[in-house]
Amino acid sequence: MEDEKGFSLVEVLGSLVIIAIILISFSQFFINSNKITSSNNEKLVLVYLADAELERIKLNPFERLSKVDSKSLALYKETKNHIARINDKDYKVTIDASQTNKEKELKMISVIVTVTSSTNKTNSSVEGYITYE
Repeated sequence: MEDEKGFSLVEVLGSLVIIAIILISFSQFFINSNKITSSNNEKLVLVYLADAELERIKLNPFERLSKVDSKSLALYKETKNHIARINDKDYKVTIDASQTNKEKELKMISVIVTVTSSTNKTNSSVEGYITYE
């Protein structure tokens, strides 16, 4: 054998094994990052949906809630549920409205909006006040 140039079969197979190991480790990274991205998108939808629902209630409080009887001595307390469908997924929206004596004097209602994903694994809540006349 006189001064042969090139790679031997063992060298080629060794380099292929090293490249395969590197690609497999990167593929796990991409699979995990895809799962995390999907989970974060779900959380963002929950947060934005809860916030949008609270803003909708602030604009028109008694579209989703019962009217407040100003003459009644009883404190306002109500829970409503409905399903919101976004991107072919169902989300359970729960609206908890209540008031204390001080809030009744100020004609305010405390509202907590909780949105739960269809898998019941994640949820998001926002809280705010609405006023009424």
